[in-house]
This record gives sequence, C-alpha cells and structure tokens, in this order.
Amino acid sequence: MANLLRYKLSSARKLLLLAAWWMVVAAPFAFAQTGDRAPATASKAYVPTLTFDVASIRESPPADSYMVGGGFSPHSSSFQVMNFDMENLLAEAYGIRRDQISGMPDWRAMFNVQAKSESAADERLAGLSKAQEKLEQQHMLQALLADRFKLKAHWETREGPAYDLLVSKSGPKMQEAKSEPRTAEDVKMWGDKPIPPLYQRGGSQVAFEFVAHGCSMSDITDMLAVQFGHPVLDKTGLTGKYDFILRYLDARITDRKADDLSPVPTLDTAIQDQLGLKLKPTKAPEKFLVIDHIEKPSKN
Repeated sequence: MANLLRYKLSSARKLLLLAAWWMVVAAPFAFAQTGDRAPATASKAYVPTLTFDVASIRESPPADSYMVGGGFSPHSSSFQVMNFDMENLLAEAYGIRRDQISGMPDWRAMFNVQAKSESAADERLAGLSKAQEKLEQQHMLQALLADRFKLKAHWETREGPAYDLLVSKSGPKMQEAKSEPRTAEDVKMWGDKPIPPLYQRGGSQVAFEFVAHGCSMSDITDMLAVQFGHPVLDKTGLTGKYDFILRYLDARITDRKADDLSPVPTLDTAIQDQLGLKLKPTKAPEKFLVIDHIEKPSKN
C-alpha cells in the first residue's frame, strides 16, 4: 500500500486528495459504465472485462482527522483504500481529477474498501502492459461502483479554465535525473517496490513535498492539474526527466488567511522559485463525468 497522508478536517489547509496513490498523477480516461466512452490515451483497442469477486465497503466513523491512503497492489486485483470519499473513489475508477466530477451529492462521508478477484485475474494482469492493467483495474472499480453504489453517469465536454505551463524567465531549475542507489528514506517509504517518478509526502500541519525521481513533464502537468483543479498544458518544450523536491503549503496565495505568516511558499510560487516554471491562465475543452444517480451502499 502507498504512503498514508493525514487529512485534518478542521484545518483550513485541506489536502487535495489524490486518486492514484502509487503515482500521484492523473491517469488516462477509462471506459464509462454507461456505454459512453471517454477517450483513452493508450490501448484504445483493448477492452477490459475483469471484475472483483469479493468486496467489503464500510463507511468510516466520524472523526476530526483521517489517515487517507491505499490503492491497487501492483500487478494485482487486490484493492484496499482507507477513508476515501466518493470523489476519490470516482477519480480512481475513471482516471480523472476530483474537479472533473459533476453532480455528486454532498454526502460528507468516507469509506473503507477492500476488494479482490481470484488468482486467475492476478495471473492475467501480470501478463498485461501497464496501460492495459490500469484499464482493467479501473473497470473493476467502475463495475463495483455500479453494483454497490448504483452509479449511473455519462460524459460531457465543457470548455473551462486551464493553465499553460511555461518556463520562467530565469530558466528551468530542475536537475536532470540520475540513477542513484536508494536512500534510507526511500527504503523506509517504498521497501523493495518501484519508486514512483513523482509522489507526495508530508502533511498540512507543516508542509507538503513532491519528490521526483526521473519525473517527466507529463508527470508534472498531471500533478499540477490535480492540485489546481484545472487542466495544465505543457508549453515548456522540455523533454527530459528530472529529480527534485518541491516544498510547499497551500496551492495559491489566495488560499491563505491574511494573518497567515507561514514561511513555506504556496505551490504557485514554489514552482517558480524551486523549479523555474510558471502557470499562465487559459481556456481548454475538458471531459466531465456527470453523475445521474448514486446511492450509499448498504452495510455488509
């Protein structure tokens, strides 16, 4: 399971919960359960069919703060998440950001989910490409949500706010990726599992950090899209892979109260000062998952 992050509900600095916890980047669109298909960027001809054989879904008890995390085990049908709200489950199932979900009722509920298929499904997943495996895992979650949450949804394309990602006048400040042995901190967090090219650590009480190990510009734009809630288009012209630690707290300076004197920069400032990149507002069309019907699952 991926690292857990603390989500403190009483804090003004709420963590933008990420859908994919092994790699904190937005995944390609998967196939919708309603028959309408969102465009997939890879394996267009591949049709996923796997479903879970057993699943347990329980609503989390009320609390002031939650430890949030989980996801699919690599090359496996085993799925386990702790304290995921419905937007997180939908984002994981459809490979989208939370802000691309429209029509979701305000449940103010979180769920603990454990699900698994038979060993034959794991054997099949082990023989697939990474993109095909992702489509199968998303299909399993989509089928689970349709069955247990009675989910019905459709896709709509809307034009809305977006950002162009540009190189700042001072030039890029990211280091070219180097193959280096795992540090003690890497081993503590990931063990012998592959280290994601970009992952998040930290908490809202002090600061968050995005840690890059051979991170591409696509990884960066996907991460920024999640954090800022709008598409981010790569206009940097950079084609390499990079290592960096990006330290920040809050996404925008406008997210902070007037009396907040934290020395940790907001993300919009941090990407300029620490990475040599900047965001420019623009407009772009984007797919939205529109919820037509959804119910809370019965206890099991």
